[in-house]
Amino acid sequence: MTERKKSEANLRDSQSQYQELVEWSPVGLSVQQHGRIVYVNPAAVRLWGAVSADELVGTPIEARFHPLFRASALERIRAIIENGIHASLRQSRFLKLDGRAIDVETQGMPIQYRGEAAIQISFQDISARMQAENTLRESEARFRTLTQLSSDWYWEQDENFRFIMLSGQVAGSTGLTSQEHLGKTRWELPTLNLSEADWERHREVIHAHQEFRDFEIRRPDTNGLMRWASVSGAPMFDVKGVFRGYRGIGRDISAQKQAADQIHRLAFYDALTSLPNRRLLLDRLKKALQTNARHHMCGALLFIDLDNFKTLNDTLGHDVGDVLLQQVAARLVSCVRETDTVARLGGDEFVLVLEDLDEDELNAASQADVVGQKILTALNVPYQLAGREHRSSPSIGITLFGSPIQGVDDLLKQADLAMYQAKAAGRNTLRFFDVGMQSEVDSRVALESDLRDGLQGGEELLLHFQPILGIHGRVTGAEALVRWQQPRRGLVMPDEFIPLAETTGLILPLGRWVLRAACEQLALWARRPETAHLTLAVNVSARELREPGFVSQVKETLKRAEATPNRLRLELTESVLADRVEDIIVKMTELKALGVGFSLDDFGTGYSSLSYLKRLPLDLLKIDRSFVRDVLSDPNDAAIARTIIALGQSLGLSVVAEGVETEAQRAFLALNGCFAYQGYLFGRPMPIAQFEAFMTKLG
Repeated sequence: MTERKKSEANLRDSQSQYQELVEWSPVGLSVQQHGRIVYVNPAAVRLWGAVSADELVGTPIEARFHPLFRASALERIRAIIENGIHASLRQSRFLKLDGRAIDVETQGMPIQYRGEAAIQISFQDISARMQAENTLRESEARFRTLTQLSSDWYWEQDENFRFIMLSGQVAGSTGLTSQEHLGKTRWELPTLNLSEADWERHREVIHAHQEFRDFEIRRPDTNGLMRWASVSGAPMFDVKGVFRGYRGIGRDISAQKQAADQIHRLAFYDALTSLPNRRLLLDRLKKALQTNARHHMCGALLFIDLDNFKTLNDTLGHDVGDVLLQQVAARLVSCVRETDTVARLGGDEFVLVLEDLDEDELNAASQADVVGQKILTALNVPYQLAGREHRSSPSIGITLFGSPIQGVDDLLKQADLAMYQAKAAGRNTLRFFDVGMQSEVDSRVALESDLRDGLQGGEELLLHFQPILGIHGRVTGAEALVRWQQPRRGLVMPDEFIPLAETTGLILPLGRWVLRAACEQLALWARRPETAHLTLAVNVSARELREPGFVSQVKETLKRAEATPNRLRLELTESVLADRVEDIIVKMTELKALGVGFSLDDFGTGYSSLSYLKRLPLDLLKIDRSFVRDVLSDPNDAAIARTIIALGQSLGLSVVAEGVETEAQRAFLALNGCFAYQGYLFGRPMPIAQFEAFMTKLG
């Protein structure tokens, strides 16, 4: 076969394949010459709604274009003929033979058909796509209308939870514009009601790609007003299931919140004074009873009634009386802690709930008395009412609560009865429900007043000295113990006034007096050869040691007394180690460098741990008297005593046994390695003259 024949054969094959492709193509294909259709493929027959090609061939092409698109389509066909180039006829609209319209996408190109110039037009039905696009546009229009006209807004975030789009009333609801949101996560924007823990819980939800609903956010708007928004969202995924971010809606709920707050205030607060009303008082009191019982703490309930309030109302009118009640409410709030409750029960009656006062009932009563006295003072200050000065006073009843839990109604009755006792006692005073408690509180108040007077000049205070002896019976030092010689009470022992001093803060001036007196005694001993070797131990409370100026105070006292620092030993109890240990170690180290010694008193009864013990710059451990007392009869006490002695030896510390009362106890301690003793076997605490006579007697 010649090359020409081969070429002709290949051409026929190609034409045959092309014709087959055209016949089976889903795209409509038509050819027109001189404005009439001369060829259509099966797809075109189907799309134009014909039964066969014969119904279309020979008809004008313009009849197939919708009137709205006919002129523009024919113009493009003429351009293809004139320019001889392929061109898109773009989106158009055809008419089927039955007159129905279909949306199509068309293309045209010049070709040769049966030896003459022709135009080939290909087209596909895009009616379904156009309908979908129209539906989408309508949906978007509806969405835009809804978001613009409602208080809701739409938002989207990317996969890093940063805002990428917001639509609707965003600024009016959140206080921030859409632009201020873009590129930021929700937690990077200012909020007033959410903690870091709240945000962490929210992040757990969205990192798990879970839906969330009604997430409430509070923000100030540009005018400083509080705005509340409720936000709900759902994760977005692409067709492959890959997470693409979040979208959702937000809603302005400021009005609902304000309404809820208003309802809450009307239900639980007094309209005149804005204090909690009876309903909220009972709820808080019930919770306070449960909390205090659980923590083994005592609280107090104060019932306050204004004296002669009815007379004021009758003479000056209820409006003036209301002003007085408002001023009284403000003064009461100023007298208590933020955690306490001040409520108006009704009329001129007020109730205070003081929580977590103290574990000890007497201490709690003392604190309640302090608050009561403060209220008496505050409410006795003159008031300005209707342009004139008015004086008013309260009668106050107090009852304590703690464990076991008492009934709310019973407590109110007790406080009310105590208030009437205050009225009966002449008004403008306070009374406790428990007569015995009232007596104890009165005694405690009187004792505190006397102690303050005694500390003014220090003339009523004196030191007693209890000797500390070594293994050979020689006095090596003493412990300084304060006594109070009160003119009316006589000699008051530490157990009676030291706890009071600690709870009232008087332990600080008392401690300063003891340290000064001890240093002055050390200076006197240093001038005499027979006493120059003595050390003097001074007890230091946790409150003193935690004072910022404690170190400088000790240095200054030693300097003024001209006392030798290495003869002074500060005794700490284990309770000192319950808090701020690092600060205590720093202070001890600074004083240790000066030469001051340290001993740990009552060892084995409190908070010591070996990790702290080895870090403290101690010189001496004291075995508590509770272990020494039964050391011969109780194997446990004997084992503890041996352990403390061994521990002291291993840490290079001296060990002193307190409370040694018999020779047998001393012998046991000596046998086990303890060679210093303090107790009634050798001598009780005694005045300085008696102590020095005791030393002389021992030689």
